[in-house]
Amino acid sequence: MMDYLSDEFMTQLQEKTFCGPNAWKRLMSWLEVDKPFQDFMQIWQAEVAPGFHAHPAPAELPVITGLLESHFEALYPAQFILRLAQLADDQRRHWLFTALSERQQEVLAAWLRDSQLDRSKGQIADHWQDSLDQESLSYEGIPLYASLTYEVFKDLSSIANPQIKRLR
Repeated sequence: MMDYLSDEFMTQLQEKTFCGPNAWKRLMSWLEVDKPFQDFMQIWQAEVAPGFHAHPAPAELPVITGLLESHFEALYPAQFILRLAQLADDQRRHWLFTALSERQQEVLAAWLRDSQLDRSKGQIADHWQDSLDQESLSYEGIPLYASLTYEVFKDLSSIANPQIKRLR
């Protein structure tokens, strides 16, 4: 059984997704109280996790068509599926998509695109000043680039316009 709260897994999650360890721990904490999430995790651990986490991937992954469809409509299982889809290679991501209906596949694909944009925006926001001369970033304690920072964040927000994000 995969330990989804292990340091190794959370490092992998943080490196490949926009979900940090604290957000992941909060999601996983719902396993204690959320019955739909508990039901989903029983199926995930028994049917999906062995093939999903096998290294190397089996030549033929088991058929899971429709297996997760009803669970995707619950918040925490859907978020779990999103994060694991972000970690998956193309073969396993395709396999995971087969467990969902066509509409759910479209939603998951849109979430994956949005998550990639969010990850890119976060990377830019965290590092856009790296190439600037740190000595020239402030004058007598006043940040010279404060208005530029505002403009950068405004432009980044327009990249992932909330009006084009897909909602279920």
